[in-house]
Amino acid sequence: MKVKLENFDSNIHQWKSVAKEPLPLKAHQFDPEKCTLSVLDQRLLPSRSVYVPIRSLNDGFDAIKQMKVRGAPLIATVGMLTLLVEQSRKNVIGDVEACLKELEQNCSFLLSARPTAINLSNGFSELREYAKGLKGAGVIKLKIGIRNFILEWQARERMENDLLLRNSIHAVLSATRNLETDNGEKKRLVAITICNTGQLATSSFGTALGVILMLHRLGHLKLALVLETRPYNQGSRLTSYELKKGGVPFLLIADSAAAAAIRHFKVDVALAGADQVALNGDTANKIGTYSLAICAHHHKIPFFIVTPVASVNTKLESGDGIHIEERPSKELTHWAGIAHCPTNCPVWNPAFDIAPGNLISGFLTDRGNFSSDQLLSIFSVNGESNGESKEN
Repeated sequence: MKVKLENFDSNIHQWKSVAKEPLPLKAHQFDPEKCTLSVLDQRLLPSRSVYVPIRSLNDGFDAIKQMKVRGAPLIATVGMLTLLVEQSRKNVIGDVEACLKELEQNCSFLLSARPTAINLSNGFSELREYAKGLKGAGVIKLKIGIRNFILEWQARERMENDLLLRNSIHAVLSATRNLETDNGEKKRLVAITICNTGQLATSSFGTALGVILMLHRLGHLKLALVLETRPYNQGSRLTSYELKKGGVPFLLIADSAAAAAIRHFKVDVALAGADQVALNGDTANKIGTYSLAICAHHHKIPFFIVTPVASVNTKLESGDGIHIEERPSKELTHWAGIAHCPTNCPVWNPAFDIAPGNLISGFLTDRGNFSSDQLLSIFSVNGESNGESKEN
């Protein structure tokens, strides 16, 4: 469904920043002084909350590959901090060339863990370019520079998320005409979402789920519908966990109930995150997102992708070039270690699908809100923004 996208204007609109607000849930813990990192093993949620230490490059790779951590923004954060842990673990000084070569190898290794999410790749590209610029400074200054870059990059994520939430809330309320009733009362809307895109998928309040949380805080949410998100059940295990802790009204529904739920509950808006966005708007996200986009289009409700611009692949013209990760068949054939289908059952288990850009009402980002046909003109092939940001 096409809608008129509005952008936040600080001269007109109001927003109370949440950039420095403590997070109720923390998907990772990092001590910059000791350079220690641990991650919440999300495979154990919601029954147990266990933080596992990341002491080496291999630990970080395993955490990403085995989905102890997941969500494109969080994968990027953990990947970056893993580089820092690995650097602090080694006392060998070496030379500049050796340091840069090792950085390149470590980045490539971590990227191979889960290739579809583009945020980590974009972050590593930025880091490598910065490191090359310090080539003449000596190895000590190079390593200090790498450390400072990663710490600043991590802090920047909270600020960018605050802008994303601010822009997204305004766009959603404008598109659904739910700013206020004629008598000044706030209207409340029904939202539907897929996978987990909140605090457990980021280092902040989240993307699509962060918007739902903020809508609730602001008194604009009546109900959130959560797709279970088979086969890994990020919706039932993680999103339900976050919403329950946050006191947000929600209902868990089967993936196959999306269309019926949109009609029955008179859903106002569909919100999803993104692992990678091509310049024509084609969006790779958790399997089932394409189906949700079709349902939203049929029922004529806005379908928004809520994502930082770090998820945009500025070198990719369409979704045809996005590599789709396929997960082990056991994730589909077994539950809690017990098989629920015939032995040697043939399986196709892609972790993601690609929602065509023409089904997406808009991209709600930290730099503003854009339609699919605006992305190519706004982002250049080298990853920099063409023209001015939409922020005010």
